[in-house]
This record gives sequence, C-alpha cells and structure tokens, in this order.
Amino acid sequence: MKKKYFAAFFAGMAVMGIVMTGIQNMNGNTGRLSDRYDYIEAKLDVIDRTISDYYLNEDEIDEEKLEEMIYLGYVSGLEEAYSTYYTAEQFTQVMESSSGIYSGIGAYVSQNVNTGIITIVNPFEGAPAANAGIKKDDILFKVEGEEVTGQDLNMVVAKLKGEEGTTVNVTMYRPSEDTYIDFTVERAVVNVPTVTYKMLENNIGYIQVTEFDEVTVEQFSAAIDDLESQGMEKVIFDLRDNGGGLLTSVCSMLDRILPEELLVYTIDKDGNREEEWAQNPDQIDLPMVVLVNGNTASASEIFAGTLKDYDKAEIIGTTTFGKGIVQTIIPLNDGSALKLTTSEYYTPAGICIHGKGIEPDLTVEYDAEAEEDNQLQAAMDFFE
Repeated sequence: MKKKYFAAFFAGMAVMGIVMTGIQNMNGNTGRLSDRYDYIEAKLDVIDRTISDYYLNEDEIDEEKLEEMIYLGYVSGLEEAYSTYYTAEQFTQVMESSSGIYSGIGAYVSQNVNTGIITIVNPFEGAPAANAGIKKDDILFKVEGEEVTGQDLNMVVAKLKGEEGTTVNVTMYRPSEDTYIDFTVERAVVNVPTVTYKMLENNIGYIQVTEFDEVTVEQFSAAIDDLESQGMEKVIFDLRDNGGGLLTSVCSMLDRILPEELLVYTIDKDGNREEEWAQNPDQIDLPMVVLVNGNTASASEIFAGTLKDYDKAEIIGTTTFGKGIVQTIIPLNDGSALKLTTSEYYTPAGICIHGKGIEPDLTVEYDAEAEEDNQLQAAMDFFE
C-alpha cells in the first residue's frame, strides 16, 4: 500500500501547498507549512507502515478516502465550527446549492451551532420532502443510515442532493410525537422559493426571506415591484429562521431599500477593512418592520442590523443568533476547497454582533399556542 498511497498523498499535498503558501505570502506569514513538512511526512510514513503491518482488512482500504480524510482532519484541528475542507465533489455540490437551483428533496434546513442538531425549517410546498410527509420542525437524524448531527451543514445538504429521480433515505425525529420516522424521498429539480410575499390588510406588504442565495435578489426585487403595484404603503420583512447566505445578495437587497450609504464592513486578521456601499440612489421610502428570532443569523443580521442603525425599520421579535463572522471558500488547484472564517463583519455603526446578536426594539416571544402568529400581529399593530 505504502508506495502507491504516499505517491498520491504527497502529490495532493504539493497541490495544496502551492495554494496555501500563496495565501500565507499574502498575509506576510511565509514558511510555516514548509517548517513542518518533513515532520508531517515522517509521521505519516510511520502511521502508514503500521497500518500495513497490523490492519486486518488491508484489502478494503480506500486510498483516496484516506487522503481526503487527512485534509479534512487537518482543517478540523482548527476546532472552529464554520471552517472545513471540501472534496472536489462536495465543492461542486456546495456551489450548486448556493445558486438556488438544484436537484434534491426541497427543504430549507438550519443547524444549531452549539448542539449540531439540524432542523427542517421549511419543506417547500409541492417539493419531494413535503410530498413524502416531512414537516416543519422535524429533526434530521440520519441520511442513508448515517447520523448527521454535528456534521458540516453544507456537507449534509450535499448528501440530500443528487440526480433527479434517484432516492435518498432519511430518518427524522419528530419532537411533537416523540418518535423517529424513516422516509424514502425521490429527488427532483428544485427552484428554491427563497422569497414569498403577500398583501395584508391596510396595504401592508409582507415579504418573507428564508435565505440569501443568488436567486434571492431577483425574487426580492420582483416581490417589491408587485406589492408596490398593488399600493403597498408599509412593509414587513420576515427574517425569522433565516440562517443567512451570501453577503453579496444581502447587500444587493439593502441597496434597494437604502440610499447611497455604508451597508456593512468587514475586518480581517491583519486589520484590513472592506466596505460595502449602496450604489442605487433610489430607495423604498415606507414605514418598515423586520421580524427576527433566535434563528435569524449571519446575512439576516446584516439586513436587520443595517436597517436598525439607520433607524429605517423597527426590529420586532427576539434576540438574533449572533453570527458576526464571515466565511470564505477558497478553491484549491485540484478542484477541492477550504471554507475558512476570514473576517468579522460590522454594522454601519461599528457594532460586531458576534456572540451577542441584535436586540429587537420590541421584544415579542412567539406564542406557539396562539391561533394567529402573534409576532406578525405585533408587527401589524406597530403601524397603527
């Protein structure tokens, strides 16, 4: 095993090393990887020889899997929930999911960063998950018999996706019934409905955004255009259970709401500051409310925090999640990629909400026993 395996592994290390060295040079931190290269090679050689000498099922070893797990383990050593390594296949799937169009089960999920539990937030109406009987608040426990709690969310989503017409077996825990339920779901092409909207009474426009994907900007703009044509005089943006998404998308959407103002800025480990500004002089000049809760995170907090800083909207609900850090996906030369936390973001007033969240202007706890959505009703009452 050794000669073949290590030839493959160190070829891979060379590919990664070129890219990683380039990143380090940009940060003025050269030589760090090369200083440890000989030691890493020697220790891996010992481990490899030990496996060859003692491992019972040597004929079943997947050398490519061993190599990929070394890279994954190396990045996992950061012990940081948002940083990970993607194989080439996983990287392709992650990029497809952020586009908003993919083949999968058709459900929006969120993950509790503290417990690793993955929850179904919204099974899209008419999509495979909903048709199979999966419900909102179901907990995704297993995919193809493998427990997924605590795994990287993007990788779990990648497992749910696949070729149209194929099936995926999932096990859900349904808290309301205290039971585990197995589902076999046939995948289909899904155009993610990240924005839904309607006109409420008294010409109040209601726009719910479930995540910030590439398609969200166009869907958001279309919703505003349609509601304005219907005579919208006030607007409620519902970001409850929105776990975030693309920084570029949320900035484009804020550009539709605010004049030429600073939207958000980020600061990396070397103190470099990058600013995002609204560029469209037009804006929506209407009374606004933003609905938030404890699952409102990341890009959603940029949206809410920016509008709060400019006194553009009333924030109603409960304190948001508090994810004020930015991840960057860095492609490597062999098609794989690293996702690393690279900076903190700050609202226009210079507030970093990481670990704190955004406090609402009006705190309203959600009442699950109420006949109507009491938080939405509070937002409507605000306009009276």
